[in-house]
Amino acid sequence: MKAPQRGLTLIELLVAMALTAVVGVLLAALVNGWIKVRERLEEPGSEPRVLEFCLALERRFDALVLRQLYEQRLPEGLAWLDWQPALGQLQWVALAAWPPAEAASRVQRQRLVFDARQARLNLFTSPDLYAAGKPRWELRESLEHIDRAALSFYQGTRWLAFPSTVAAQPNRGVRIEFEHHGAPYVCTFALPDTQP
Repeated sequence: MKAPQRGLTLIELLVAMALTAVVGVLLAALVNGWIKVRERLEEPGSEPRVLEFCLALERRFDALVLRQLYEQRLPEGLAWLDWQPALGQLQWVALAAWPPAEAASRVQRQRLVFDARQARLNLFTSPDLYAAGKPRWELRESLEHIDRAALSFYQGTRWLAFPSTVAAQPNRGVRIEFEHHGAPYVCTFALPDTQP
């Protein structure tokens, strides 16, 4: 009778080495992926400032209201959204979370401006709904290092370059596409129902 065999055969040894190599390659790829994610999170374009800015805009778009505005004692056009592409600004009226200390109304003008010279997006507010002169704008939020910015407005089933002026087809959303530190970002906001 033969003695029982001890140890591994050559085939068993090769299979064990191949499995160890496969596990090693998978582990190296996983570690490499973690390192890349960590590097991307540490890049200046991934800072939480972009998220904070978009959340501030979302709060203001959620509180959209329709009010007649006056400037230099003259009424302005009555619209939910006033997009002025030549100036790179969008204006609307919204309810503020808390009225300012001067006991002004919670209803305030909002202005989003893309300043290409300073490469920044600015959000201003003004309590002057019935301004005798020019409204006094206060800077509320600012996002720097913006390479480009574009706005579009959701109407019906598509995104358009201008907000709707037809009451039967109100704007359903606003989208801001911009580059911050060279990285592309898109902030999309659903608007409250604005049908009469």
